[in-house]
Amino acid sequence: MFDPAGFSEFSYEGYSFDSTGETFRAFYSLLGQAGSIEFVETIRLPNGNQGRPAGVPSARTARLLALASGLSYYKAAAPGTVRVGFGLTDGEHTFLSELIRNGLGEFAFRNQLPGALTPQITGKRLDEVPDEITGAVGGGAAGGGSGARGGGEAGGAVAAAPAAPLVPVGGGKDSVVTIESLKAAGFDPVLFSVNTFAPITRCARVSGQPLVSAQRSIDPALLEANRQGAHNGHVPVTAVVSLIALMAAERLGLGPVVMSNERSAEYGNLSWNGHTINHQWSKSIHFEALLRSALESSGGAASGGTGADAYFSLLRPLSELEIARRFAGLPAYFEAFTSCNRSFRIDESKRASSWCRECPKCQFVFLVLAPFLSSGRLTEIFGGNMLDDPANLDGYLEILGLRGHKPFECVGEYDEALVALALLGRDPGWVQARLVGPLTDEMHAKGQTPAPGLDAALLEPSATHFIPRPFREALDALG
Repeated sequence: MFDPAGFSEFSYEGYSFDSTGETFRAFYSLLGQAGSIEFVETIRLPNGNQGRPAGVPSARTARLLALASGLSYYKAAAPGTVRVGFGLTDGEHTFLSELIRNGLGEFAFRNQLPGALTPQITGKRLDEVPDEITGAVGGGAAGGGSGARGGGEAGGAVAAAPAAPLVPVGGGKDSVVTIESLKAAGFDPVLFSVNTFAPITRCARVSGQPLVSAQRSIDPALLEANRQGAHNGHVPVTAVVSLIALMAAERLGLGPVVMSNERSAEYGNLSWNGHTINHQWSKSIHFEALLRSALESSGGAASGGTGADAYFSLLRPLSELEIARRFAGLPAYFEAFTSCNRSFRIDESKRASSWCRECPKCQFVFLVLAPFLSSGRLTEIFGGNMLDDPANLDGYLEILGLRGHKPFECVGEYDEALVALALLGRDPGWVQARLVGPLTDEMHAKGQTPAPGLDAALLEPSATHFIPRPFREALDALG
């Protein structure tokens, strides 16, 4: 059996590229009275794109990716000490500390491990590790510093002009709105995914844009530790995807990396031990600012953006409700997209082919699309009318904030759900759905009727964002 209490230290040992820059590996270990367990994370990057030469990504991006990927292994025991065996800038040290404290909030809450959020982090500054600054590109390990598998600095970003924006795609409505907004503004984006899933390839096919993919492989030793009793739970996967995308952009001479994270991601699920627990923290503007700051402190990243502007979210000013309104005007994607997490399960035998119509993600997306599509059309898309199914009542009460807490899923804020419900209550095409009446009655009984003008406010873009000036026209292209 795996006993988390038998480990007192988690170590970031180092990272490496192969000689071509195609394969990145990060090395970790757990140490303590129980002995030691070593882990290797492997990421295979896209190999060339539309005639662009492929190169070796920068060590600054490699360090950040190694830090973010390591949380999957740290959480197995969540020991009180974290040692980093390669040098970090001050910004990278802050990045790791904040990533643990905020990105593992849900994990710590579910496992009742408050100490997991504040380990002691030890290691050297980057300027104290000379070989990382002057090391050579090649097949040896990079970024080892004092780590056991260390070596030298990897090569710089690949130069390419003009660079196309790289858009991570998840197969849902948000990235579709980003793709079509960029196209409408005259950009020619390249789409990106980590591993491949049917909804992603379907949406890419509809878009007509090229899709490149990276492959992320978790060490089987971690999966075995999980089976043997290791701590397990949610990690900030968007942070990992973001950094793999930045690394792919450097390798292919693309960029900036344009995310599709909305302003609704700011709102947490609950408060616990002085922490706001937010399932979507790595989609929040807090994380976006943190990563941009780390990129700036490390000297920039990606050929298509310099420093912080190598990474931003185009949809940051928009609510989920406004994104749903814009997506409703893109019918070519209706049969292609899905936001249901069951379509992305690691075990292919357990994947849903489309919408499960049971989970909070399905419930929320159905609700926010409903004000902008007819009952018949939305029922066709989902394979059933979720607001006509009494089995969804409890889930909708949580999504509306009328019971329990916001589900641990990527769903929007309570106000958006309440406004959507209020709009349906005034729509003759929706008011007869079996759940609309009871949910509306409960909303009124709890005093949660949306204030006048709230619907208009939620559909109005916010001025808080990091969108670089050349891309601001794209924000309004589908407005």
